[in-house]
Amino acid sequence: MRELKKILVATDLQEAGDSCAATAVLLAQAFDSRILLLHVMPDILSDPWADEVSPESVAALLEEWKLRIESGGPSVEDIAVLRGKASYLICQHAEYKDVDLIVLGASQRRTSDVRLGVTAGRVLRNSVKPVWLAAQTDAAPPTAILCPVDGSWASRRALGNAIRLARRFDARLTVLRVREAMPEVYARMMRPDDPTPSREMRKLRASLNALVGEYDIDGINLDTQVREGVAHAEILSAVAELTCDLVVMGTEGMSNPPRALVGSVTEKVTRAMPCSIVVVSEEDVLAARLRAAMASIQRHMQEGESLLRAGNPLESLAEYEQCLLEEPTYAPAWEGIAAAYKALGDLNKADRCKEWAQQIRQTIW
Repeated sequence: MRELKKILVATDLQEAGDSCAATAVLLAQAFDSRILLLHVMPDILSDPWADEVSPESVAALLEEWKLRIESGGPSVEDIAVLRGKASYLICQHAEYKDVDLIVLGASQRRTSDVRLGVTAGRVLRNSVKPVWLAAQTDAAPPTAILCPVDGSWASRRALGNAIRLARRFDARLTVLRVREAMPEVYARMMRPDDPTPSREMRKLRASLNALVGEYDIDGINLDTQVREGVAHAEILSAVAELTCDLVVMGTEGMSNPPRALVGSVTEKVTRAMPCSIVVVSEEDVLAARLRAAMASIQRHMQEGESLLRAGNPLESLAEYEQCLLEEPTYAPAWEGIAAAYKALGDLNKADRCKEWAQQIRQTIW
């Protein structure tokens, strides 16, 4: 998060909407922010609501929300009612308005069972802006914050934001690093009766303390923990044991496959929704997507060229086709496919692929 100048409240106008509006008010009061209200209607409303509900009637309801919010102090800068796919329009509107944070309410199935909704999950996967998933309806200031880190840039940004929130709300902050547990049979082989921490665990503690030391933590009640086990399970256990009411974490980690923009650990934690969660991406998610795609293309191109040189054109063909799944207009991949077909003796396909590569170079490159 940058300085919280503008907060977008994407509301469903139901109970989850109340929770995200209350959270936005809390943040706006703490950071002197302006609030923007958004509701996305479906393209088509089924009978009998089609004739009764209009964008104008929804806007009138949001005007009532605006009056209620502004009675508490924060100002509402903008009201918008859009029609279409909610997750796409929320992300698009957030970028268009250049907001600093999107606040969404969690979907509530039962009174005591809060889970991540479909729209919220899609916003998480596609947003270039930080997203605050509000679980509590009363929006009390956080008192205990958990920030899991793994050394990725996204988790570093999450830690900076967790420190800022802990300082502003005078909350206790726990920074957690989880090491994947070694299978018990191997652990016994390495240290059958040794209760002392392994060298790897000591290294992780040292690196975690060094990471925290890069930030200004004066005046913050901060603790660090290193745990061993399954990452998302250890995070959820820490939330319960430490009675945390807010988790701040990054969208991607070092162990994720290149195309995963929301890491599997983050996704599992957000689906459980143990409390309110703030999800922070890299500074530029579009740049992250580009870097991931480039790395994948480079890897498949190198493997394809190696297989072709080794006399395995059929296997090389599969590698070049993987490049085109990342970027269909990548001319070198089409040229590689042409070379593979030529080696296979299929000159017609080879010539066709070579022509496509030339057209791409002439019209796009």
